[in-house]
Amino acid sequence: MSKSTRPCRELMVLVLLAVAASMMVASEANAEAALVVHVGVGGDDAAAGTAAEPLRTLPAAQQRVRRHLAEERASDVVVILHEGVHRLTEPLRFRPADSPAEGHTVTWQAAEGAHVRISGGRVIDNWEQQDDGAFVARLDEVAAGSWNFRELFVGGERRPRARHPNGGYARVVAVGEDRRTSFTFHDGDVPPTLDGDLTSTPLELVFFHDWSSSRTPVASIDQQRRQLATRVPVGPSLNFFHLDNWEPNPRYYLENHPALLDAPGEWYLDTATGQLTYLPKQGELRERLEAVAPIAEGLIEARGEPDQAVRGLIFQDLHFEHSAWATPADGYAGVQATAHDLRDGSGWSFVPAALSFEMAEQCHIVGGSVRRVGGAAIWFGSRCHTNRIEANLIDDVAGNGILIGEDRGRQIDGKSWIHAAPEQASTGNVIENNLIQRVGIQFFGAVGVWVGMAADTEIRSNTIRQTPYTGISVGWLWNPAPTPCRGTRIEANHIHDVMQVLSDGGGIYTLGWQPGAVFRKNLIHGVPVNLGRAESNGMFIDEGSKGLLIEHNVIYDIDRSPLRFHRAEENDVRHNRLVLPDAATPVFRFNATPEANIRAADNQIVTADAFDPAAASDLLEQVGATLDHDDVPDPTGTFDGGG
Repeated sequence: MSKSTRPCRELMVLVLLAVAASMMVASEANAEAALVVHVGVGGDDAAAGTAAEPLRTLPAAQQRVRRHLAEERASDVVVILHEGVHRLTEPLRFRPADSPAEGHTVTWQAAEGAHVRISGGRVIDNWEQQDDGAFVARLDEVAAGSWNFRELFVGGERRPRARHPNGGYARVVAVGEDRRTSFTFHDGDVPPTLDGDLTSTPLELVFFHDWSSSRTPVASIDQQRRQLATRVPVGPSLNFFHLDNWEPNPRYYLENHPALLDAPGEWYLDTATGQLTYLPKQGELRERLEAVAPIAEGLIEARGEPDQAVRGLIFQDLHFEHSAWATPADGYAGVQATAHDLRDGSGWSFVPAALSFEMAEQCHIVGGSVRRVGGAAIWFGSRCHTNRIEANLIDDVAGNGILIGEDRGRQIDGKSWIHAAPEQASTGNVIENNLIQRVGIQFFGAVGVWVGMAADTEIRSNTIRQTPYTGISVGWLWNPAPTPCRGTRIEANHIHDVMQVLSDGGGIYTLGWQPGAVFRKNLIHGVPVNLGRAESNGMFIDEGSKGLLIEHNVIYDIDRSPLRFHRAEENDVRHNRLVLPDAATPVFRFNATPEANIRAADNQIVTADAFDPAAASDLLEQVGATLDHDDVPDPTGTFDGGG
């Protein structure tokens, strides 16, 4: 890690103390548990489930726990997972029957000193080497139509699908007449072998809007006229998502066709024949290749009932990886924060999470990680209360990092739940002391943390970095009408190197009226000049934002204004240290916002030439303990070319 992101020694001591405390709590829980079940990758599901005779699979352990709770619900249970990779082919599904009585817990934890991985991936090891050096593997399940995947990990690293250009972007010359389904490209920007009708191929156009991206199947390419046409409109149905409504000559690249397979590390899956072709990187040997592709669509799915929540589940010191999500057949039409058009007129849907919870209470994810997944990482969604996500690593994620709450789409008697039953909002959930990085690897509009219609959410002492779009997004209504979103506290977070691909966002982004929201003592820096049409900022207070208290934050190294307000209502901004890139840049950018709406007081304003981050000893002291992970790769350069 760089000096700017490495926690100070005192904060690391706090982390070690927290880890020690969690281990002590785990030991006490084991001692008091009415049932302790052991699971080992070399075990037997017919065994006793003891340390000496462990079960083999997680579903078998779950059934053992469920039978116990049916007889003795008012008891604590501990499931101890031993060293190794525990594989799933489908999510481990938790329902109210898997929950203890209130005041008790069921803890799923790693054995002391063990590194436990829960993987939804399948190992690919039947490689052969072709005369041209490429590695190929025949996958019968793919040929039979029972398996498909859009991610491949080799040696624990994500490998890119065949794409062009291999780095950077191509640029649109001019859009077609309908402004949605075709454009002209520059001579040489599309490989000449891609020509004619392509509807029977899986070729995908990846197109960049200001704050979202789309993945659309290609219909045809006319090399003579230099025109590309798509099978369906690019982007969602919102009427302003025209191809030419964004930056001049918008960015795109092409992905997933054998004609694009030309760089070491790239791969292509032929779904008709089941042949996977991989171009090895220097030094990779066929017989030693460690390749994994996801097969499970989700890893944990916990869902209660309206009158009976899933409660008291704790997942401690567990490392989750390899979860699949297939884009819709007619493509991914990103709206914002991975909300995407369903195209059938039924509204939006969000990219789902590897660990998902609905109607869940007092469930905790502590001290582990979620990495290398094809959707989002963790989502505590509808009607979730007093849950906790603490001391985890969220890394290498296709979609959002962490989501809390839901949008307004759920209906009750034909009305949005936010009007019919606003008391159903998720409340009191905590996100603390996590390292969240490299989200949005496939769906570039993703954010580190998203909070929708939820109340009293606490987001504190996290590091959020290397995101293609916004760091933290709160609120989900584009006007100041009342919603259940209130009381959000975003405090002592270190947010940096965000907005690396898209624009029109910031370290923190807000929408709508949020009574009682407080953004305090956050350190935000590293927001580059906007790549799209719209500006990016340290904080972007967007449409309808109202009732925010923004105080004691430090915002520097922002290539535009530290704060921007767009159609914002009354908000308070005070006691912040705001650093301008130069004297010509305004400290506040007002877009369709009366300046009188923003009550600014006692803010310290300086220019970059008068500000020395290294000499400001209080910068990292403002943020709390931040996890350091020795095995986390340096994320610098992750978004070279957008993928």
